[in-house]
Amino acid sequence: MNKLLNHLIQLQDLNFTLAEQQALLPDACLKELEDSITSLAKNLPKNTLHLFETLHNRYMSAVVPVTGGICSGCGVTLPTSMAYEVQVSRELMQCPRCTRIIYSREGSPRQLKRITKFTEKPAVGIARFSSSQLMLPSLKGESREEAIAELIGVMAQEGFIEHPESLLTAALSREAIVPTAVEHGLAFPHVRGVEGGGLIFSLGIKKQGIKFGAPKGRLTKIIFFIVIPFAASAFYLQLIAGLMETFHEKEAREKLLDSKTSEEMWKVLITLTMRTIK
Repeated sequence: MNKLLNHLIQLQDLNFTLAEQQALLPDACLKELEDSITSLAKNLPKNTLHLFETLHNRYMSAVVPVTGGICSGCGVTLPTSMAYEVQVSRELMQCPRCTRIIYSREGSPRQLKRITKFTEKPAVGIARFSSSQLMLPSLKGESREEAIAELIGVMAQEGFIEHPESLLTAALSREAIVPTAVEHGLAFPHVRGVEGGGLIFSLGIKKQGIKFGAPKGRLTKIIFFIVIPFAASAFYLQLIAGLMETFHEKEAREKLLDSKTSEEMWKVLITLTMRTIK
């Protein structure tokens, strides 16, 4: 990967992290992160920065990988000659359909698949992103690592994801950068940039609480593990903003924590988020 492309990917990741932190911590001071974005942007050629900013204003992910000859941003299959050129070219290339900047990333083990039936009605609200099968009313894990592994495990068991081991590694690496635990006993561990499928999450409850890296050492009791394809980054930010609005209220958190079964958790979650997640 050339230096210019690497800088663009870093800039994109910083922008995404800033947007994520603004959604999770609306009152936080993020000057250090903002300064890093400004500094990195200054090191880019003006025409490249203009292209990136134009695409970033249109898409949350302006720079996306090509895997198996497919643009992970829009799903178009590139002509064979172009797919090869993406692998060997030292110049920036753009997808012919969505115009995102594309680069080659073959062999990634993280793939997301979503099992649906033709007879199913289109999901609405929170049901677009999860199901009762992915609700865990009593997490067994006693640590952040064990809880995340359990939430990934139920996704794999129910056939929603492949390669759970690599997802766990990626999720823990993300936690090492900036913990995803926030106020009110909530945490949003996630993996971004999987190939294919749609955004999906599992939800676990640990009533006794887990040390998850929350501010002031507070314990975390409600954990959403989210898998985010490149094309669904904007949906992710909308989702966590809606969840934060919902569970800012103590009464909402208590209703969810009182759930005894997966089905009860799911019904409570649907009811609580009807207004905040469309």
